Parts: sequence; C-alpha cells; structure tokens
Amino acid sequence: MKKFSFLLAIMVACSVLLAQEDQGTTMDQPVRPPLETPWAKVNTGEFSEPVPYQPTRESDIMYFRTIWRVIDLREKMNHPLYFPTATNGTWRSLAQLIFDAVDFKNEENMDALPVYTSELCDTYQDKATIRATLSETSLVADIDLETGEYLGTKESYNEFQAYQVYSYRIKEVWFFDKQRSVLDVRILEIEPMVEYERPGSEQSYEDEGDNFVELNMNTRRMGYIMYDELRPYLVKQEIFNVKNNAARLSMDDLLTFKRQFASYIFKEDNVYDRDIQQYMANPRDQRIESERITNDIRVYEHDLWEL
Repeated sequence: MKKFSFLLAIMVACSVLLAQEDQGTTMDQPVRPPLETPWAKVNTGEFSEPVPYQPTRESDIMYFRTIWRVIDLREKMNHPLYFPTATNGTWRSLAQLIFDAVDFKNEENMDALPVYTSELCDTYQDKATIRATLSETSLVADIDLETGEYLGTKESYNEFQAYQVYSYRIKEVWFFDKQRSVLDVRILEIEPMVEYERPGSEQSYEDEGDNFVELNMNTRRMGYIMYDELRPYLVKQEIFNVKNNAARLSMDDLLTFKRQFASYIFKEDNVYDRDIQQYMANPRDQRIESERITNDIRVYEHDLWEL
C-alpha cells in the first residue's frame, strides 16, 4: 500500500511538472482582467468592426492624386502611436499591434496579417522572410560547453522590438467625388520602418565609461501591409486621448477618419517615378516642396467653389 501511494505521488508530481512546462507557472498566468479603472470596463473589442467607407464609383471621380507620406514617431503629435514601448495591460503601440497581428514567429497561423513584397500588395512574404527582416544577424563564437573548445563562429539572430519602429511610410490617394462633392482621402498601404544601431560608423557616438563606441543608425523596411486588412485590428485597439482620457479613440478613428497625426510628403505620383529627395538635395527645399504639394491639393478643392 505504501509503495502504491509513493508511486501515485510521483505520477502526480510528474504531471504537475509537465503541465508547468507546457503552460508556465501559475505566477505567470493572469488571474483576472488588467486592473486599470475602479469601475467595470466593458470590453467592446470582441465585436468592434471598422466603419465602412462611403461607396465610391470610378465614374464619379473627377480628380485624384497619389501621395506618399512619412509619419515620424519622434514628433510629439505622434507619440500616442509610439507609446507605450512595452505592452501595458490593454495598451499597445501601433508597432506592437502590427507585430502581434503578423505573428511571424508562428508559421502555422494561417489567419495572421499578411505582409507583401511591394506597395501594390499583390505578392505575399513568407514567415521566414519576415522573421529574417525583423532580426539582426551577427557572428558569435561557437564554443563547446563541455570542453570549452573554440569551434569557430556561428550566426546569432537578435530580433527587433516594437519600440525600434520610429516611423511609418504610408501611401494614400486624394480624390474628389463629384457625387458627394467632397475631397476625400484613402490610405492604401502602410510600411513600418525599423531603426537600429550598428558599430562601425562616424555618424554618432555612445559613451560607455571611458570608451567611445562608434554607432551607425540603420533603417530596415519591414514590408508592405494593406491598410484595409489592418483596420480590423486597429478598431479593437484603444489609444490614449490627450484631451479626455474618458473619451478614448481607437487607432482606426485616429488614422482613418480624424487623421490626428503629423507627417510630411516625400513623393507624389509623377512621370519620372522619383522621390522629392531625388530632385531636391537640400532638406529645407524638400520640406518646401512637400508643402507645395499639400497646397496644390488644397487650392484645387478651393477653386472648385470659386465663382
């Protein structure tokens, strides 16, 4: 009887250990929804759907223009899209939301947000390519842990984090709909831009004690995401409202309809298919050209109502 009890105790202990290996310890598991307010919070994210656009017919479009913009998250107006730098309860940054939706670590998730190879959004990227894009490869020493023998070098992958996304490129179309008599805009695609530092440049320096390490700021393009496919995720994510925390907005409200973000134009559709910086070398002239394009669209709408 004692042997049977002893064996039963061992089996129970083994099953508990296996369960902890699969699901983590009980200290890691959430016991209740995040405590953020003293009142019960209604979770509307499960059934929120994007507000559909107004129906538009090609025959009603009498003018349109394709614009490419940069949303720099270092600008103060864009901080609600950048913070928090790490997930805090129900709060996530735009980059973290995209990383979670793409789910590039899980190749078996067929419902993940797709990433495309071009701004036309016609060819998918596979998960292996996305993972290689979102990680930095470096060579490290390969040492035998038992003998300490040096075996050469091997590749090491350091994955980028959401807080390293400092800007986004978006492609949008401005058009005048004569049926509704309005100048409207639609975002077509969005492209996160990862910025990271690498040693071996004279551009910037970092002080580490008495030594100065040369750093080089590199930019890596994650890939193109169709905006209409991203909207179902944006509408379920609340964003901080700097004017009234009780009247929170969704990311879809902020980006799609209210357009409460700061940006600058770096390209318009043209016969040469070139960016502004390709024919304007001076950064000041580039910004002036960007403002000129914005003003041209505004003037076109204004002239439609002139007598």
